[in-house]
Amino acid sequence: MEFIVIVIGLLLMRQLGSLAALQSDNWFLGLAGKFRQIFSTIPQLGKFLALVLPVSILAGLIWLVTDRWLGIPLFLLSLLIFLYSLGRGDLERDVEDYQEDLSRGDEQAAYHDISAFTENNQQATAESAEQSHAEAVRLIAYRYFERYFAVMFWFILGGAPGALLYRLSVIYHQQSLRNDADAGLRDRWLWLMEWLPARLVGISLAVVGNFPACLARLSESLISSAASAEVLGNYALAASKTSVKSDEALAETDDIEALFTRTLIFAVFMVAVLVVLL
Repeated sequence: MEFIVIVIGLLLMRQLGSLAALQSDNWFLGLAGKFRQIFSTIPQLGKFLALVLPVSILAGLIWLVTDRWLGIPLFLLSLLIFLYSLGRGDLERDVEDYQEDLSRGDEQAAYHDISAFTENNQQATAESAEQSHAEAVRLIAYRYFERYFAVMFWFILGGAPGALLYRLSVIYHQQSLRNDADAGLRDRWLWLMEWLPARLVGISLAVVGNFPACLARLSESLISSAASAEVLGNYALAASKTSVKSDEALAETDDIEALFTRTLIFAVFMVAVLVVLL
């Protein structure tokens, strides 16, 4: 069932671009805010409860509907949670806008477009065109990762509760950027959740891209404590065999988009193989 849910969910996301009506996070932000107030002296406990309570309720619902009514309620519930857990916004449209501005030679507009790939739409901090393009590749790579690959990994590993736990962790991480009181904790937690899936994406990028260059990056990342965005950006640059020179920026962005589309197809194929073998 997991494979069918993943295929249908990815097709819907790719076709619709955005699922804003389904992916409203106000309920979780409100819940996290209440726990933060109640446990203001123990913020770690508040965060733990805000993440665990919704996941536990979902696990209970899944237990109740398992093996009932031909599995239809379980399938629909899993599909809804998988769709909710996928990334926010319309990434493909954001990448197209960035490409269009680059194709017109509008470096300033392209620079501002990068904010669409950042958490909370923060402005890019690059000081040159070359740095700007490198930052764009890094951010686009991470957006593809947290939008699709990490959700798929945790859905396969932990079912709908696993996918929900990852998405709520990402939301909490982004919300916590406004209050860095627990920055170290939320950074470490999300880094731990993303460590293995990020390296698996690195292997997939090596298969569909420049294998030797990407494999070298992969070996370096095994002992690296760098942020997931940096690790994935290095993978993407190595796998696509591109530089960050401004006159190659458009081709580079095309390569990144095509590269992650191929990687997504490869990941779905590997899921199908696992389903057959197991």
